[in-house]
Amino acid sequence: MKNYRLPLSKSIPFCNEKFYELLSEAKSLGFEAIDFDIAGAWSTPDIEDEYFLHLEEGMAAVIESGLPVNCIHIPFGDRWNPCLHDEDARRAVVEKFRAIIARTAPLKPLGYIVHGSFEPNFDDEREAKIAQLVKSMREMADATDAYLCIEILPRTCLMNTAAEAKRIIEEIGIDNVRVCVDVNHFLQEKSEDGVLALGNLIVTTHISDHDYENERHWMPGKGKINWNALIGAFEKIGYKGVFNYELGAPLADIKENYKILFDAYNASKD
Repeated sequence: MKNYRLPLSKSIPFCNEKFYELLSEAKSLGFEAIDFDIAGAWSTPDIEDEYFLHLEEGMAAVIESGLPVNCIHIPFGDRWNPCLHDEDARRAVVEKFRAIIARTAPLKPLGYIVHGSFEPNFDDEREAKIAQLVKSMREMADATDAYLCIEILPRTCLMNTAAEAKRIIEEIGIDNVRVCVDVNHFLQEKSEDGVLALGNLIVTTHISDHDYENERHWMPGKGKINWNALIGAFEKIGYKGVFNYELGAPLADIKENYKILFDAYNASKD
């Protein structure tokens, strides 16, 4: 039986003093792509603004590295929340999204990763917030020919189940709006079941492990995800995108973990 393998990728946080070092190391270790993650300072606006003054320097380093850019992770939080009730505030967020998409266009990413909400989101406001998210995604979709990938999120966030994600994507109804499946954000269903339910709506991944109690961003194997079942789900739906790790660990350890996971999965098929 033919082996299944996905390109090895890693989210590299730009808002991190080790960004340039990590970028160089990913190249030397043979990573096949990266996500350019510009969301790392979302909780400290002043620091985020300072890093963004130097965004073009970071982009130049990415281009010079020769590493393909899979996706760009747009910031999230109060300042980047596309489901705000207030229309003026929501439209201002859409314009921020459109501006950062235009600014980072030289990287020619496959897609942009978007958080569809912040927290908390109460049951009695959920439908109204979904409507606002749908409106925002429709208003920003023509800002790029790349994919806009709304991320599967945990807890009370919008898109916290495969069923809700599928419904939202269908309501948006635009071909370049799809899903980033963060496998450690599935708390109400098994990660492999979520992947099977979403199918070809998945454009990219965030890979890490958890305990199905909360997001953890652990190294695969530490938590409760069944990795043979999950990789099998990706193969079953015909997914051919990156296997993009989003966790804090040495890159050499991530590369070793990647080999262990795919060796084990392919051996299980014999």
